Amino acid sequence: MKQKGKEGMIQEIDIEADEWAEAVLLLQFRSYAVEARLIGFLDLPPLQDTVATLQQCGERFFGYMKREQLAGAISYERIEKTVQICRLMVDPDFFRQGIASALIEFVCHKEQNASEIIVTTGSTNMPALRLYQRHGFHEVEQMRMPEGIFLTKLVKRLA
Repeated sequence: MKQKGKEGMIQEIDIEADEWAEAVLLLQFRSYAVEARLIGFLDLPPLQDTVATLQQCGERFFGYMKREQLAGAISYERIEKTVQICRLMVDPDFFRQGIASALIEFVCHKEQNASEIIVTTGSTNMPALRLYQRHGFHEVEQMRMPEGIFLTKLVKRLA
């Protein structure tokens, strides 16, 4: 399944294929390194992943291709009527080009018969919080992790 974005193409990623898992892992490291610096926690779980852990995570992945390069990706799980966004990442070379918004809108449209979409991000990651709020997500909970960082859970209710 492919869908045209503003200047790119969103397509499903076969995360079990090694070449895709390697491309997603590289993108994830580049993207989450920025978040790690923003929130002051360099040991973010996404920075500990391997090709094998990505391939075994059970999430559904979609990538935003721009000029034949994986510029962004989103992954999620759906359990009954709830969609949990697990990862949203954009290569820093493609920041501020609407890629994260296009990926969020893609999932909201693709899973429009769900009742809610949930996402969690670092409480001090203001760019991510603003992004989700612009897309209709509302803060429902703050959680203190054992490592001492705070996460914010946001929910978007659908029809």
